[in-house]
Amino acid sequence: MAKKQSFADKASKKKHVETCPVCEQPISYVKYSKAERSEKGWRFRTVNVGVCKCNHSEIYG
Repeated sequence: MAKKQSFADKASKKKHVETCPVCEQPISYVKYSKAERSEKGWRFRTVNVGVCKCNHSEIYG
C-alpha cells in the first residue's frame, strides 16, 4: 500500500529553478510565436524561449 502524501509534504518539495549565468535572475519559459513569410504565404512558428532580465526587452519589445 502506498504512503499517503499530505499537503505539507507537497509544499515542502524544492522546485527546480534555473538561473541565468549573466544576470543571476531566475529564467521563466514562455511560448513565443513569430510570423515567417514562405512561398505559400504566412506561417507562424512557436518556440519555447527562456526569458530573464537580460533578454526581457528583446522578447517583449
